[in-house]
Amino acid sequence: MALITLTGVVVILAWWLSPSQIIKRQTKTVVQCLDIPQTATKTYRALKTNSFSNLLERSVTCQVNIANYQRQFSRDQLIESHQLFAFHVDSSVAKIDSIDVEIIDDDHATANTVIDFAVSSKKTSLATEKIELNLSWSKSEAGKWKLTKVKMQGALNAPL
Repeated sequence: MALITLTGVVVILAWWLSPSQIIKRQTKTVVQCLDIPQTATKTYRALKTNSFSNLLERSVTCQVNIANYQRQFSRDQLIESHQLFAFHVDSSVAKIDSIDVEIIDDDHATANTVIDFAVSSKKTSLATEKIELNLSWSKSEAGKWKLTKVKMQGALNAPL
């Protein structure tokens, strides 16, 4: 009985620690950093930006092509933009439709996900978007998976 239990634990650990599952969890964390409840405190919003910045590799690049907004971001610009977003929206909701992970080799992977995104602020009514995120991940020297490239594509939907 102990052998069966031990085998089960090893199989579950191997699955949990597999690169595919790690990339899925990291991708979910990226999306969760866009999710800001209306009741969020300043500290909560700051922690979202901290969580986001911890996922980024030093040379990360980001390309955004959403509605009438196109822009390239460096790491510092990306962190600053996330912080501005987190502190200036009343609320935002990001829900994952799906995540597809491709393991390229032991140190590189990609994740593609589609999210339903809704944002409201004092200046604008609720706006929704379906955004496709293409994320490139690389394993750092410390063995942690870090974002090296972010590409966001989407189109603004009609206000609700």
